[in-house]
Amino acid sequence: MQSEQPAIKVAMVHAPLWRRLAAMVYDAFLVISLSFLVGFINLGILIKIHGTEQLKQMTDNGESLDSPVFYAALFLTIFSFFAYFWTRKGQTLGMQAWRIHILNEDGSKITARQALVRFLIAFPSILAGCLGTLWVLWDRNRKSWQDYASGSGTYHLPKNHLPKNHLPKK
Repeated sequence: MQSEQPAIKVAMVHAPLWRRLAAMVYDAFLVISLSFLVGFINLGILIKIHGTEQLKQMTDNGESLDSPVFYAALFLTIFSFFAYFWTRKGQTLGMQAWRIHILNEDGSKITARQALVRFLIAFPSILAGCLGTLWVLWDRNRKSWQDYASGSGTYHLPKNHLPKNHLPKK
């Protein structure tokens, strides 16, 4: 059950492709930074487990240092980044710069389940040359694969569009 929240009371217009792509570029820098952080933590754990010398020997022998645990941690970290911002604010940091929001059609924030669906659909979309995002060019509703799959939309909202009680408490 979704908590009651005030819906945004403005004309909601689907975000144009260029705004979506610009926000994706901004967020990509943040995701890359988070990935490096997870990688450094993984490396620190491996050094504690194996020691520096054995780790060096492993890499010299061409052994891979990745593991299913590393990939799971990476997945959870990146998903948590997007899910937190999409479900709490309706937008990531990159989306804030371009004034776009992920919202339900009634203007309410999406749920964690919707965020997971959006996130999972984004992978094949990006791997297919961003075809899922480029889909807005041909779709009469201006929705991406992620929008359709999650039952939400990516909207461009004007400045100062949120009522004061919609903003998160400090």
